[in-house]
Amino acid sequence: MALLVGAFNPAAAEGIMCRNTVSVGWDGRLYDCDFNQQLEMVMRSARKDRGLSVFDVASLNELTGKPILVDNHCFGCTAGSGSSCTGATS
Repeated sequence: MALLVGAFNPAAAEGIMCRNTVSVGWDGRLYDCDFNQQLEMVMRSARKDRGLSVFDVASLNELTGKPILVDNHCFGCTAGSGSSCTGATS
């Protein structure tokens, strides 16, 4: 973990997938990225009893500007040249 934290690159954070892509679970729940989906870190909704789902939004535009859930695993996508589903980000 120390290696990833030490290799943090703010420029790489500009191109990571969670800034412009969502992951959708089998039940319609929305996630900022595939890693958050695997960790069951569902996007937050106004309702505290469950996370945000495709049934709560009429358009993906409603998600623009919504805070992204982050945790230690996010350093994996922001280290060095960065990482995304399409490869290096910088």
